Amino acid sequence: MGDRILKDIRFYESDKQNIEGQSIPQELGKLFIPTKDTNFIGQRIARKLNELKFSYGEFDHIYINLTTVLKENEIILSNRNIDKRIKYLDFGINSENLQSLSDSKKNSFIKSITFQALRKISNDLNLVLVNQTEKLISEFDTEIKIHFKSKETNSFKIDIYYQIEAENVGTTAVIEYKDKKNNFCSSLNYKLQFYEDIYTLIDVISFVDNTITLKPKKSFIADIHNERYKTPIKLELIDFEKIIHI
Repeated sequence: MGDRILKDIRFYESDKQNIEGQSIPQELGKLFIPTKDTNFIGQRIARKLNELKFSYGEFDHIYINLTTVLKENEIILSNRNIDKRIKYLDFGINSENLQSLSDSKKNSFIKSITFQALRKISNDLNLVLVNQTEKLISEFDTEIKIHFKSKETNSFKIDIYYQIEAENVGTTAVIEYKDKKNNFCSSLNYKLQFYEDIYTLIDVISFVDNTITLKPKKSFIADIHNERYKTPIKLELIDFEKIIHI
């Protein structure tokens, strides 16, 4: 099996030794009380790296285990062999110190240890992608956009991105329309219940008579996921907000 592109980053905790590589960490909540943004931080970083085609071995899930078994700030690659698609990394914490932090500082801590973990398994090109993503997270934080799909002709380009629980707007698809002839760009946000929905909700992009039509995938599973939306999605260009001249 070849290298897989990273899909997800999650956080766990443990206060017990990993015996024979089989000790499974628990959900956060005892040693580290997560904030409302903790899981979304992992998703944003993972999905941006997914867009950039970050891969390292057979695994496509990274599970960061906060543990009191290690020295504070010590980080090791775990020998857990639960699933070859999952790579565990153990990160030593002082639980009392973490619990005294504000939510904002907890979020900063989670971002910091995530990039430390990624650097632990990265080199060369992968390290460039990690540094690039860290810079984007630092600049845009919750509002970071992950590119999903594009359609381009001689006269226009449509780019579709998504944001994961962005502050004030939540999880949305961001549709950007660039008019090459008239030299302007406009944008519209479309509310999503979950960021994963975009993968079945938008398959084919068309633009006719100033209307962007986004057609969903056609499959039994896609139909189930798309039941909570009105499809196909039709967006009138007049409703877009001009954002920049190009």
